[in-house]
Amino acid sequence: MTSLIVYSIPALIYALVVKLRERVPWRDIAGRLGLVAGERRAYLWAGALSLVAMVTSVVTWSLMPAGLADDPNLATSSFVGRPLTLMSFLAAVVYGMIETGLGEELLFRGLIGGWLGRRMRLWAANVIQAVIFTLPHLLVLTVEPSLWPLVTVLPLAFGLMAGWLRLTSGSIFPGWIVHGLANVATAVVAMVATTM
Repeated sequence: MTSLIVYSIPALIYALVVKLRERVPWRDIAGRLGLVAGERRAYLWAGALSLVAMVTSVVTWSLMPAGLADDPNLATSSFVGRPLTLMSFLAAVVYGMIETGLGEELLFRGLIGGWLGRRMRLWAANVIQAVIFTLPHLLVLTVEPSLWPLVTVLPLAFGLMAGWLRLTSGSIFPGWIVHGLANVATAVVAMVATTM
C-alpha cells in the first residue's frame, strides 16, 4: 500500500491547499481531481479498452527476457512463483486495482491531467500527462535496458488512452478500471507463467 499512499499525497496536499486558499467546496475539489462518476459512455470505452489492456499485459509478459521476472525491482516480482489461489488472486486484485491502479490514476490523470486539462487544449494536456506518466516507468531500464521499446511505448500509449478517458469524461474511474485490470492481469500472468 506504500505506492498508493505516495501517489495520493500530492492530491491530498492539492485538495487541502485549494480548500484553505480558495474556500472551494469539497465537491468541486473532487471534481477537479476526477473523483466523480463521469459520463456513462466512458465506461463502455473502459470495458473495451480493458480487454485490449489485459491482452497487452499477457503479450508483454511473454516478451520479457528469461530471469527478469523475479527481479525485485519489478512491481510484479512478488507474484512470481506464487500458485494461483483465491488468496493470491485477491492479492493481485488489491495490488492492481488499489495499490497501483488507483494511486497512479489519482496522481497522473486526476491531479496532473485535471490541472493541465483546465489550462490547455485536450490534446496537449493529454500528451503532457502521458509523458509524465511514462517517466517513472523508465526506471525499469535500470534493470533491463533492452526493454526500452516496451517501457516507453506501452506506458505512453496507456497514458494517452487513460488521459483521454479522464479528460473527456471528467472522471478518473474509467481509466482506473482499465489500469487496474491490466495490472491484475499482469500479476496473474506472473503467477501462472512461473508456476507451470
